[in-house]
Amino acid sequence: MDLENQTVVVTGGSSGIGRAIALSAADHGAAVVNTDLRPTPRTDGRPTHEVIRDDGGEATYVETDITRLESVRDAVATAEQFGGIDVMINNAGRAQSETLVSTDAENWARSLAVNLTGVYHGCLAAVDRMLDRGGGAIVNVASVFGVVGGPNSFSYSAAKGGVISLTRQVAVDYAADIRINAVSPGFVDTPMLEEDTHSGTRTFAEEETPVGRVASPDEIATAVVFLASDAASYITGHNLVVDGGYSV
Repeated sequence: MDLENQTVVVTGGSSGIGRAIALSAADHGAAVVNTDLRPTPRTDGRPTHEVIRDDGGEATYVETDITRLESVRDAVATAEQFGGIDVMINNAGRAQSETLVSTDAENWARSLAVNLTGVYHGCLAAVDRMLDRGGGAIVNVASVFGVVGGPNSFSYSAAKGGVISLTRQVAVDYAADIRINAVSPGFVDTPMLEEDTHSGTRTFAEEETPVGRVASPDEIATAVVFLASDAASYITGHNLVVDGGYSV
């Protein structure tokens, strides 16, 4: 899974899955642009770009609001300092969700703005640049709840299902130049799982997932980096479910 001489832009790369993706991409040779609302992880610690630099890699951080297209365009443009964007990872997301009757207009709008419109912005900004550069790869982080229903997950599931459909459509439109795929994680051991979901979610995850545990962020990052690399050169429009068997 060689990413040598590639520049990878990761949204939401300061914490959780995004941080694992950024670190893994750097380990495989990429220069990394972390785009997030804050540089430091939610659990504190060194910023992702500093960790990569200290390990001898190339990386930078750009404060980015993915709900604003111009903010995402500016972040993608930052990749020019490493030669230009080769890979876009649309990872940033928001977990807060409720049942249908408990979902108010603010919850619905915010969930779609971050989880779906933010991915649209990332794809649009990346495709514009990649077409000028002769191609590239995009990986969108969706969710198993975009594939199957989940409890208390109305707006989140709707948005993540939209990410999967968006991925397939972009793949059809730009297959000659750009590969685009999605990864749909199941339950993952991140601050989002521990802090942003409903009480009892971790216990539910461990009981309902056939392998009997939640994933580590590195297990999701491996799938993302594979799809971003030339090892997946004939794969586009695919949704890779990485859920320990939950959706089965």
